[in-house]
Amino acid sequence: MRIRHNLYLASPAVIALFALLLVDIIIGDYEFFIIINQGITNQILDFACVYLFILLFSASFILSLIIMFTSHKSSSKASGLLSIISGFLAYGVGSLLKILFGRPRPFEVLPARVIGLIHTTSFSFPSTTTMLVFGLAFPILFHKPRFGTSLVALSFLVGFSVVYTGFHFIGDVIAGAFFSLIITLFMDNLKPSIMRFLDRFESVEETKILK
Repeated sequence: MRIRHNLYLASPAVIALFALLLVDIIIGDYEFFIIINQGITNQILDFACVYLFILLFSASFILSLIIMFTSHKSSSKASGLLSIISGFLAYGVGSLLKILFGRPRPFEVLPARVIGLIHTTSFSFPSTTTMLVFGLAFPILFHKPRFGTSLVALSFLVGFSVVYTGFHFIGDVIAGAFFSLIITLFMDNLKPSIMRFLDRFESVEETKILK
């Protein structure tokens, strides 16, 4: 029941990802990369993709966490913890998958336009940046759709930015988002246990205060 509800909330993102996948298959991963990386470039997008999108995501995510952790509901706090855990777990899993697949980065196989911060890892698939942001966003979407929807939308923009700046193919981003969805759906099963732990912890703290 929980998975079905969460999939319903994530369905717009899933539909968008499948649509992107279809376009990517039709156009071709290399060709789609060239269109985004070189065909639509301008100074405004340069600034947005290197700085703005990630800053907007970070600010929105931190604000969401503050609201959730200051709530009196253990369910909100549990979702905030799950978001942090799922995000970094997704990043870690993505890092291992990169070694497993060993796909070269676009600038190693194509005349790519590279801007922004230099990535130190050698491999491209999947995009760990995309896995991180979607891994952080989906648990919040499952609990607070109003905040989560904007975070997921910003995650798509971050995913776009890693293609635009020359570090990933669109297929890397699509796969990263799907991997993160699977991880967060699985991790959400831990929420009742985290809530019980938080309730127990708070009751112990209250007892100490009363003493």
